[in-house]
Amino acid sequence: MKKETLLESLKEIDSKLVNEVKKQDLFTDIYEVTDFDLLGENFGDIALYKINEITYEEEEKAPRREAFENVLGALRDSFNNFLYIILGTKEKVSIYFGVAKNSYIDSSNSILELQDVGDMILKPSIEGNFRGSKIKEIISDEKEEVLKVIRNQGNKYAYFEGNPGINESEDRSDFQGIDRLIDIMSVGNQGTFGLVIYANPIQKEEIVEIEKDIYKQYNYYNTVHKRSYQLGENQSNNTGESATVGSGTSESTAKGKSSNETSGSSETKTEGSSASDTKGSNESETKGTNYNKATGNTWGNSEGSNKTENTGKSTTTGTSNGSSTSSKSSSTGESAGTSWGTNKNKSEGGSKTITEGSNLSQAKGTSTSRTSGTSLSKATGTSTSKTSGTSENKTIGTTKNNSTTKNSGSSTGTSETENIEIIKKEIHSWISYIDETLLPIIDYGKGKGLFRVNTYIFADNSATLLKLGNTLKSLSSGKKGNKRPLEYYRLDNVKDKKIINNLVNFQMNKIQNDIEKDEFYTVNSIEIGNGFVNDFYSSKELSLIAGLPRKEVNGLKVTKQVEFGLNTTDEKMKEPLELGNLVQSGKILENSEVNIDKKDLNKHIFVAGVTGTGKTTTCQRILLESGMPFLVVEPAKTEYRIMKLSKKTEDMVIFTLGQDNIAPFRLNPFEFFPHESLTSRVDMIKAAIEASFDMEAAIPQLIESTIYECYKDYGWNVNTNKNTKFENPFADDVYAFPTFNDILKKVDAVAEKQGFDERLKKDYIGSIKARLQSLTLGSKGLMLNTPRSIDFVGLLDKKVVLEIEEVKNTGEKSFVMGLIMTNLREALRAKYKENKHFKHITLIEEAHRLLSKFEPGDSVNKKQGVEIFADMLAEVRKYGESLIIADQIPNKLTPEVLKNTNTKIIHKLFAEDDKESVGNTMILEKEQKEFLSSLPTGRAVVFSQGWSKAVQVQIKLLTNTTSDEEVDEQILKNSCINYYRENYRREIFSESNIFDREPTFEEMKTIIEFSRSDLLSSFKNMYAALENFSIRDIRDRSNIFKKANREYVKNIRIATENEKNLLVKYLKEKYFIKKKHKLEEVNRVEELEKNIIEFLSEEITDEKIDVENPLKIKKIWMEKLGKGDE
Repeated sequence: MKKETLLESLKEIDSKLVNEVKKQDLFTDIYEVTDFDLLGENFGDIALYKINEITYEEEEKAPRREAFENVLGALRDSFNNFLYIILGTKEKVSIYFGVAKNSYIDSSNSILELQDVGDMILKPSIEGNFRGSKIKEIISDEKEEVLKVIRNQGNKYAYFEGNPGINESEDRSDFQGIDRLIDIMSVGNQGTFGLVIYANPIQKEEIVEIEKDIYKQYNYYNTVHKRSYQLGENQSNNTGESATVGSGTSESTAKGKSSNETSGSSETKTEGSSASDTKGSNESETKGTNYNKATGNTWGNSEGSNKTENTGKSTTTGTSNGSSTSSKSSSTGESAGTSWGTNKNKSEGGSKTITEGSNLSQAKGTSTSRTSGTSLSKATGTSTSKTSGTSENKTIGTTKNNSTTKNSGSSTGTSETENIEIIKKEIHSWISYIDETLLPIIDYGKGKGLFRVNTYIFADNSATLLKLGNTLKSLSSGKKGNKRPLEYYRLDNVKDKKIINNLVNFQMNKIQNDIEKDEFYTVNSIEIGNGFVNDFYSSKELSLIAGLPRKEVNGLKVTKQVEFGLNTTDEKMKEPLELGNLVQSGKILENSEVNIDKKDLNKHIFVAGVTGTGKTTTCQRILLESGMPFLVVEPAKTEYRIMKLSKKTEDMVIFTLGQDNIAPFRLNPFEFFPHESLTSRVDMIKAAIEASFDMEAAIPQLIESTIYECYKDYGWNVNTNKNTKFENPFADDVYAFPTFNDILKKVDAVAEKQGFDERLKKDYIGSIKARLQSLTLGSKGLMLNTPRSIDFVGLLDKKVVLEIEEVKNTGEKSFVMGLIMTNLREALRAKYKENKHFKHITLIEEAHRLLSKFEPGDSVNKKQGVEIFADMLAEVRKYGESLIIADQIPNKLTPEVLKNTNTKIIHKLFAEDDKESVGNTMILEKEQKEFLSSLPTGRAVVFSQGWSKAVQVQIKLLTNTTSDEEVDEQILKNSCINYYRENYRREIFSESNIFDREPTFEEMKTIIEFSRSDLLSSFKNMYAALENFSIRDIRDRSNIFKKANREYVKNIRIATENEKNLLVKYLKEKYFIKKKHKLEEVNRVEELEKNIIEFLSEEITDEKIDVENPLKIKKIWMEKLGKGDE
């Protein structure tokens, strides 16, 4: 048979073998699926959780896929299916995780209820692997909405099959993130879409069975995917005639006649040509299976081993003519045998091999072969042998031949061998698929988990479905090819109704017929005759298509988390003050509290954070939990009044500085304490002015000199702190201290003495008056331009809030804060003398207004003023005072604030310089400083003395500063009135001296209301000028003027008919005679007030009267009325 014909026969045989394993229909119609009731109708068979925020650690660029593999690895219970759902709309995307019951298994044998699996395994696993993630459990109503979207009858469905390809390299892995799918689907006007993946864990016993099936298929493919064929042709001239049959394991029969007689010795000499001529023919036919394995491929020398099985029939006829003998041989027989051997081949020339699906090898040359194994042959140069007759030889098993042949003459031989190897690529690709894809999945799944997986997509229109399917397919493809890449197939809502019903119920499609063992997409069930039509993935493949976004998408936040310390101090605290719970990578540790020691509060606390991040909430918690009396200085807001609603602080007193009609506050900056040096008080006032206002170099000194002169006018000796005009200048009913009015009146005379030139003098006087005059006007004037101050020593025993929001001018606000701090320090000193164990807390909000950092260009005076108040921080500690310094802009504060505060509580900060300022004092690393911008509301980084690292804390809420609930202003008014009632003897309002008892609530309310009246102020000064007149009941006086406004002349006469007061009589007679018509036109108290003052100016003097000057008024009255003249 020709070689070409033989090759064609081989191809035909090979094709038949390939067809036997070429069964790869991806989905058949032989299975029947079971109809299920809709899961979720009772909501006990589905547990869903919405992922609102996911976190990743600082050293990573995004959430790690390996972390999600850990989540999947925790779900090994086959009673339930793991759910992964993405629902997208035009507005946003929602991602859900969950578990659904596996309806193929009786769940009564499960250790945990389905909801417990979600709450105790799935949710904690996500929170543990993505620490700080925010996960919300979906309750019945929202769960129903989610399922309604999935099961919408108008949806178009498609299912996926195949294995995703994973890009292992880091630089390419982010191109396979689910965030890219979401981003792509968010572009355009697509409608509602969804991706649903559900997976059932495969148990260990099933994994073993799956692996066995794969190995079985693998072994079968390995035997048929490659074939080797050997074709040989031999031509030889010999003297003599011989036949030899030998094999290690063979069955051979030979018949023939041989006659050969040889004697003597043999000598062979060969030159380039042969002198013999041999003709013959050879015909051979071989059928069988050949397994050929060759190792080694060298140029010149080669070694290898082979196994050859041959069966067939051979007929040989030949005639040989030689120079010395002639022979004729005919042999017929059948033989079968197996030969193992080792050959050595030495070739001269070269070798060339070309393989194209098959292998063809041709070798020519002279070879020497030695065969050992099951046969042994020995030949010597000289031999004597005689053979005659007819022989028949049959050998089975192992044979051993020893044959000696003596030939004489010359011999020339030519040998040609052709090897053909055919590899079937179709089968080889399946072997590669098993090696590179299936077996690694099985191996990885043994440790991390192996899952039956069903994946399907849906959309409300075909275009969106096509876009979603193609995008997911593309993103799930790896760098290299895959025998079964991820592919999707459309489902018909009618024809495939049962399949769709299973999909939307999160159940596997179960085959109820025998399964073809060579269909790799099928995972065989241990249950005989049953199986599931789905893919199987390890957690690695599943985390690729059911993973979390690596970057933030619309609907899910992706937040970087930074590690902070998890331990504070080992020392046991006698009086712990709880701040909140420890936070580990964003996860609140409910059982780990973070406390600071109350005994360390006097080392001061610094609290920072931008508006709305929880700074005020933290401060309020410290105040409430401390159990100490406190003072809050609140320059910009009114957030602390909400504490009035707490039972712990319902007795709190709130003063509204600058808003006198609610809760008035009185503070005379020039009133000092008995223990205090007058010089010290002047220095502090000067420091407050310098720290608050920009002034030229000499102005603070000029103000200082004016203050000293005013003190002298009130009888004070600035050297001895003694007063010569008042026996007890600190008594309640004595006004022994100057006011701002006195300063303004005195500044001209003091400036005159300084020797300034006229222009400079006018500039300085004008600047001082312009600055200080504003402090005597309106509510600020009522607050600061007053003879007596609130008792600060008494305030230390109370819980007090000072709201300065209504003082809008920044400089004036800072000045008021400076005056408050000055009085606080001295009150603390006085209290400390009374009680060495006294404890108190002061909170200063917006501290940079008073303790601002010195910047280039600032005046030296400002620097000096700030330094004085900064030094106060360290000084007040010894008096039992604890300071809480709070600010939004840490970098604006003088550095001493951060250096001299023991505990630092930092909420969210954005500015780089602010983060650097606080971070350097808290031993924060670079990434921790950067993370301060990512802190959520209510979260803070805390560092205190004795801690090795800063910790992250979720502050516990005691008061809600962001609620819509407000404190009624009447409550503030009432508490303020009651405070002044208790302290009526101090005569903060001078009218209260008419009482020899504590005024009633209504009496004090009336006194406070009319203390703000300009009319009353004018008359007060007039009455004071006339020493023999006094006010007996301020309420009666106010009623007189109220009636005057309503009932004109008649009621005025009735009201004053029995009045014994000369001043009132005089005013009545003079006013009503000359200005009766004016009075009838008066409709408001303010107009009445104005008319009376105009009348006094016209009647008493030709010039406008200064009603604030009682001495001048007295002189005029005495001149007009005459001494003692009634």
